[in-house]
This record gives sequence, structure tokens and C-alpha cells, in this order.
Amino acid sequence: MALVWNFGKDDDFIPAQPDLEASQAKRKADSAADSVRELQARVDRLSMVCQAMWELLRDKAKLTDEDVIKQMQKIDLRDGVEDGKMTRQTLVCPECGRNVSSRREQCLYCGIWLVKNNLFE
Repeated sequence: MALVWNFGKDDDFIPAQPDLEASQAKRKADSAADSVRELQARVDRLSMVCQAMWELLRDKAKLTDEDVIKQMQKIDLRDGVEDGKMTRQTLVCPECGRNVSSRREQCLYCGIWLVKNNLFE
């Protein structure tokens, strides 16, 4: 790596920041910005899908916005905390009885396939 030297006051040598570090930082920032744009596009698409599903249910099943709000509150409180999140749950393996994260599809300990509590886990 080549170093560039700048002359400061009193003729001290001060190494300049290499351009390589700046270009690497810019690439990382650009990559992060691209990831954020992709995630935002995905959230926008999922929001539109949810809105379409809700409008179909509302029209076909004669549900109300209040019905949805009540159900959201019930789901939010399943973990005991009203925080607007669906927190991952700890499952108890029906085969070996050990605790397993609901993120897993199989028990880490015995390998049995786990039954999920909801469609979106």
C-alpha cells in the first residue's frame, strides 16, 4: 500500500488517508443503501398484499376494521407485552420436551419436525 506524505507546519510528516479506504467505505455505504431500497420495496409490496387481502375479507366476510384491530391486539399480547410486534416464541418439543426457538423447523436435539403455531413463522 502506497502512502502519500503531506508536509505540515514545522516540516512534520503527516500520512494522508489512503484513497482505498474511502472507496471501500463508499462501496459499503452504497451497498447498504441498495439493501434499504430493496427492503423498502418489499415492505411496500407486502403492505399492498395485506391491504388487498383485508379488502377481500372485509367485503366477503362482512368483517370490520374494529375486528382486525381487536385481533391484532390479541396477537400482540400473546407474548405478554403490548409492543406492536409478533415476538418469536420458545416452543417445547413434543418428542424430547426441550425448549426450541420457533424460528427452527426441526428440534435441534431430536430432529423431529415442529408444528408451527401460525402460518407466518
